[in-house]
Amino acid sequence: MNNKNIDILNLCLEDSLFAALYEALCNLESKWQTSSPEDMWVKALSARHDLSKSNRPDLLLRQLFVNMEQHEAIIVKAILMWMLFNEDRCMEESPLKDALAKMLAAHDEDWITVYAEFRESESRNEQMGFNVCQTDYSNNAVSSEMHNLELSQDSSLAHEMVSRALETNNPQLCRALYYILSHIDYQKGHIYEDEVRRLAAKTDEMEKHTTQVNIAEQHNSNCQQFMGKMENPKFIASQQDEAV
Repeated sequence: MNNKNIDILNLCLEDSLFAALYEALCNLESKWQTSSPEDMWVKALSARHDLSKSNRPDLLLRQLFVNMEQHEAIIVKAILMWMLFNEDRCMEESPLKDALAKMLAAHDEDWITVYAEFRESESRNEQMGFNVCQTDYSNNAVSSEMHNLELSQDSSLAHEMVSRALETNNPQLCRALYYILSHIDYQKGHIYEDEVRRLAAKTDEMEKHTTQVNIAEQHNSNCQQFMGKMENPKFIASQQDEAV
């Protein structure tokens, strides 16, 4: 694991729910050769972010996993379920919880495996004296009223990580870091507000530029294909021409 990945893992571990599930995610990574625990966490945060913007998250839910590998999809769905219950700390049903529960139940034995790993990991975490803090993962807003708060000693690390991520010019990496940092910022009273805003603005610029480049490349490809057809046109000869 390189220094950048260690930094991302340390940021993820600041979230008490991720820390509680970390051992389970490591075990499942070894068992099924899935992505790293922090990658699974980022995918779940991204899914929760998308769901929070929808008026009907229960209908949107299935579409978020269409192109995801099966075992990774199960893990991300399970993390989502734990997030939802941690947000309200109640067992009351909701359309989103019901839809998610049905999707997980459809995986049968694999879901039983993930559930057992999550519960065991949580139990060991509790036995060591660590508690899971209630967190609203749907709330990604940054409050301007917190501007006057003094930054913690960790602010230099956040600044360094954001700068390092931006230097890569990789919008996927920057967006993943944004999901992590924004939630930690929310949990800690918005002490990283400036870095979250800087990262969000630059990532939006990267994604916009990438979209424009893709459109231009597609346009050039279409033009080349069209010109190739014009250089070698194939017309359907009439029966009279063929007879001649």
